[in-house]
Amino acid sequence: MKEQTIDLRMLRTYRFLSDALFELVLKNPFEEITVTDICKKAMVHRTTFYKHFEDKYQLLETMFSEEQRKFIELHIEEGETEQEYYRRIIRQMFEYARNYKDFFVQSASHIKNDFMADLLRNTVSTYLDRCFRMDEKRLGVPSPIPIVIMSEYYTGAAIALIMWWLQNGMRIPIDQMVDYMSSMIVW
Repeated sequence: MKEQTIDLRMLRTYRFLSDALFELVLKNPFEEITVTDICKKAMVHRTTFYKHFEDKYQLLETMFSEEQRKFIELHIEEGETEQEYYRRIIRQMFEYARNYKDFFVQSASHIKNDFMADLLRNTVSTYLDRCFRMDEKRLGVPSPIPIVIMSEYYTGAAIALIMWWLQNGMRIPIDQMVDYMSSMIVW
């Protein structure tokens, strides 16, 4: 029972810290945010912060790792075609971006280094790499293009398109964006 209490406290602390960082990034450049700012907003003592994280960069990495884990857990469903699977992935990326619009738009305008951009790019790239490798294994045919190159290409395209969509007020419905992106991949 004591172990479960510790885990719940750790989860609660993590939630408070990540929520605080998220809120702060909406208002301030990431580089200007201090661990003290995060702790004050989260109502968590600095020593507690440092029990869990080395610095604010590790907290941000952990936040992105959680999101990456959610994407990586997506699998092709029974009876789903490859095209339906990729459409579902694309939809999920757009929905995620829509749900965290303020974070992405604000952080993009506040970034003074590439740390946050690299985390986002790495999350998408890792996920696509895994998808392409699963396809290769499932089909039993090696990809004619190295998977790492395909992953990087589609990562750049997906991030650029999603950022354009967000910065232009998401005027095009998600369904239409999924259709456009799917058509570009298939075309």
